[in-house]
Amino acid sequence: MINFSDLTFIFRFLPVFLIAYYLTPIEFRMFTLLAGSLTFYAIGDLRMFPVLLGAVFVNFLFARAMHSGTKKKMLLAFIVFLDAVMLVEFKALSQFVDSSLMPIGISFYVFKMISFQADVYLGKVKEKPGFLQTATYFTLFPQVVSGPIMRFSDFERHRENRTILEIFERIEDGLKFFTVGLGMKVLLADHLAMLWKDIGTIGYESISTPLAWLGAVAYSLELYLDFWGYSLMAAGIGVMIGFPFIMNFDHPYASRSVAEFYRRWHASLGSWFRDYVYIPLGGSRKGTLRTIFNLLVVWLITGFWHGVTLNFILWGVLIFFIIICEKYIVSKLPGVLRFIIGKINVLVLIPLTWVIFAISDSVMLCDYFKRLFPFFGAGIAVNPGDFAKNIGIYGYLIVIGIVLLFPKVYEFFENHRRNFIVTILVFVLFWACVYSLSNAAGNPFMYFRF
Repeated sequence: MINFSDLTFIFRFLPVFLIAYYLTPIEFRMFTLLAGSLTFYAIGDLRMFPVLLGAVFVNFLFARAMHSGTKKKMLLAFIVFLDAVMLVEFKALSQFVDSSLMPIGISFYVFKMISFQADVYLGKVKEKPGFLQTATYFTLFPQVVSGPIMRFSDFERHRENRTILEIFERIEDGLKFFTVGLGMKVLLADHLAMLWKDIGTIGYESISTPLAWLGAVAYSLELYLDFWGYSLMAAGIGVMIGFPFIMNFDHPYASRSVAEFYRRWHASLGSWFRDYVYIPLGGSRKGTLRTIFNLLVVWLITGFWHGVTLNFILWGVLIFFIIICEKYIVSKLPGVLRFIIGKINVLVLIPLTWVIFAISDSVMLCDYFKRLFPFFGAGIAVNPGDFAKNIGIYGYLIVIGIVLLFPKVYEFFENHRRNFIVTILVFVLFWACVYSLSNAAGNPFMYFRF
């Protein structure tokens, strides 16, 4: 499978695609983009390539029929049902039959297809969909594997770079976003993953409480830097070919509540659930009980979207419970107390929920929480030397990860990315990533599994 942090992608696929794209006459570049996207997916998952093609063709036909047809509601309901059944079926097959039966990116391109159908139904897609434009939108290679979930309205904002100067400016800008994301993935997330794997190798029942908490922090940072890094790389590639920058992470750990955290974390997915599930169900317009029910539906679907094992459903239900408590209890507290509780929820409860997200085996999950909270059984220091050893090895990575949680750090790069010194630093960062990649086995992005 080819991915953005693969040297083959960086030094072969991406430059060859960009050269082919910009050598193509402007009126035919969409053909080149579609061909490049299909090639990218076929290289990554040739066996499941027909699934993507079939889904594209069927969704295109329904969108065409719905745009000018009379039975729009029936058509919308049927195609959404077909897309949802396809997603559920492959998730079940991958979980209970063979994990290789999960087409890569299916969770993302199915949601993109559903949102497109809803937008056609609502009249947000003004012109009758053409096959080239629709297929390119569904299969767009910077996003087909792990998002972000671009709306069709953003896809329509694609602007062709016409002059040589404009082309090079866009490529340079995109490469800088791509490189920063690559650094987060390769130099931080992949190395923090080693700590989480080491803890699993030791056995959760055999680690000390301090190491259990260190592991929870490390996994939280790993997940954040891995997926934020991927999102920056995907957005950077999009910028190189004329698409708007898609902000998928907006410094979620600076949030004052869990509800705000999930508006900032994987923002394209959160806004998708808001616009295509929560609001159509009635949102918060139909009373307290209906609002609670609507939020429960959203978080149950969110949990299932990530996986069919019990831990993902439990994770979704816990996030729902925390948000309900914030909405109806914490929100009524005095301002300072509300702020303190909100920050505790974000900085303490969120990492604990990520532990549930990470461990699918219920027995192992219980063992881990027994080490986090050693009120029963063995005491805090099962293996008293393990924390000191691991903080000595991984401590600097955790410090850098925590520093990156502060919005001002990334904002400095974003605001000064065209500065000469920043350009030199990004150049050095790129080759540091290449050096690291050339000396390590590839580690796919965490969200590929979804």
